[in-house]
Amino acid sequence: METAKELKQSDNYQTAWESRKDEARDECMTEADNIVMEVEHIVGDLDQRLDVQNTEILADALKALRELADYTYHDTIYGKYATHTEEFIYDFRKDMKMIAQERLCYELKFKGER
Repeated sequence: METAKELKQSDNYQTAWESRKDEARDECMTEADNIVMEVEHIVGDLDQRLDVQNTEILADALKALRELADYTYHDTIYGKYATHTEEFIYDFRKDMKMIAQERLCYELKFKGER
């Protein structure tokens, strides 16, 4: 059973987590955009074909998108007496799936999905 102090700390973390979600999404989407920009030209626009030589390059990009899906956002917390960095973890799987589908014509799957 949690004490009142533990509940308050948990609520404060949840509020901090929620307040940084948009910043984290922007940062994550920028990284994803940079990854996709490097490879989207190798996927044919009309026929959606891929040369065999580019398969590994595209596979690495898709792996990087999968890794970004569970995004860790680092923020510096300035306190009255000390400054520290805090990590916030977000699930952006839907966003990564959307990017892969729209820009690479690929249905991105994660472990445990069918």
